[in-house]
Amino acid sequence: MNNDRPTVVLYDGICPTCTHVAARLRRLDDGRGRLLLVNLREDTTYTQQHDLHPAEVRRVMHAITPDGRVHKAMDAVRVTMQAVGRGWLLAWTRLPLISWVVDRFYLWFANNRLRFFKNSQPES
Repeated sequence: MNNDRPTVVLYDGICPTCTHVAARLRRLDDGRGRLLLVNLREDTTYTQQHDLHPAEVRRVMHAITPDGRVHKAMDAVRVTMQAVGRGWLLAWTRLPLISWVVDRFYLWFANNRLRFFKNSQPES
């Protein structure tokens, strides 16, 4: 993997949950340049380069690793944490059966996050 280029994390800038996660990731990166956090409401460069549908990117987290691979949902969380040196915290989520449960919980949470956080704006 090319360590000169960061892992790009695409997030929905009007979603309070997403912006909170982006802020935490920024703190974990601590200015080391391992992550590039991109608010897809302000910059569509990566969605266009990788032929990603904006509504899908707003629905679940997407990360683009330095090798150009696009990861989404829980897999994006895993590669992002790996990029900041905290992959060991989520290593257990790759175990058989556990990964199935965790991946589905992520999708359920992502699809219902607006119900949990009243300050969230509806997706367009």
